[in-house]
Amino acid sequence: MASIKPDNSLASAYRASFCLYWRVCAVAVGVVLLVTLFVPYRYRSYTSIMPSDEKETTTGLSALLQSSPLSLGSMSGSSKQSLVYAELLQSRSLVEKVVDSLKLTDSELFAGLTRDEIVENIQDHMDVETRKTGSVVITVEVASAWLPLLNGTAEQAREASARIANAARQVLDKLNRDRATTKARTTRAYIERVLARTKLEIDSLQGKKQEFQTENKVIALDEQMVALVNNAVTIGTELATAELELSLAKQDFARNSPQIEYLEKKISTLKSQYDKVQKGGLVQGDEFSIPFNKVPALTRTYTNLLRDLKIKEQINVYLETQRMEQVIQEARDIPSLVVLDVAVPPKKRSSPPRLLAVIVTMLLVTLGFVIAVPVKNSLTVQRDQ
Repeated sequence: MASIKPDNSLASAYRASFCLYWRVCAVAVGVVLLVTLFVPYRYRSYTSIMPSDEKETTTGLSALLQSSPLSLGSMSGSSKQSLVYAELLQSRSLVEKVVDSLKLTDSELFAGLTRDEIVENIQDHMDVETRKTGSVVITVEVASAWLPLLNGTAEQAREASARIANAARQVLDKLNRDRATTKARTTRAYIERVLARTKLEIDSLQGKKQEFQTENKVIALDEQMVALVNNAVTIGTELATAELELSLAKQDFARNSPQIEYLEKKISTLKSQYDKVQKGGLVQGDEFSIPFNKVPALTRTYTNLLRDLKIKEQINVYLETQRMEQVIQEARDIPSLVVLDVAVPPKKRSSPPRLLAVIVTMLLVTLGFVIAVPVKNSLTVQRDQ
């Protein structure tokens, strides 16, 4: 019977402390709930986007590189663009534009903070996630002031989280459009400079041709000479186009990039073929083409004039086409991204988690009683003995 008394005594102690346990729980939970009414509320909102399928028009270089055998990486264009978007969203310049567009320096939520401090605060609470599908998720968390229910900043924080997320998406879209427009304007200006020089060269060649025909009474070439000129013009045009594409590519790619190396090899091959044409055909024993060194001096001079003129005319057509593409790219105003989800004010706060706080408080109080009651009971038994 002596071994049973401690158990009965401990059970009695627990029963005796049962009412006290619930009173302590009620007080502790009440204190926790009261604290959660005073601490800042945090709200989290998100928006998701996808890079647009629209491709920027280029000077013919994109199609060339896409058809080339070079391996430009296994990552899809959409995934690469998503990584670029993520870097832009985390940049200070973008967040500064968000702060200025929403006039957050005048907001009660950021009272007492400088513009730089607001920017840093948003950067710390903006999360950008890129997914394998190519989509980008922008999550923004905004905290209210202390005593949020009394000063009304809880509702302001709830709405601000959605406004900032949407503003970040809109600023990103504007930056992309401005970048595309600037690139098209720069490329167009470069093409127009080359085009102006080409037209001057065409005028000069036309004048020389007319003068030569007048002085030497040259009217036309025979079929063999026409074929020879056409062959030279075709290769010469491809060579001039490749050299122009190389000049444009050097504006967008590094000198040691695969794209530059590919174009340089292509130009080297075309130059070799062009030299062979000058010497009488691309292959040995070509009976149709006549070597220029065997053509009478008069005919050769006229052939060179005609060849150079046609090459410049082909280049002029090519440049006009590319210039119009850049004009269209510069003028058009289409979204650079697809909006999958628009940020909306969240219905629930992300913190403080009131239910979790209550559960943790109950567990701590219970643990305290589980430890305190046996200790108190043991001390009481020792004192009674």
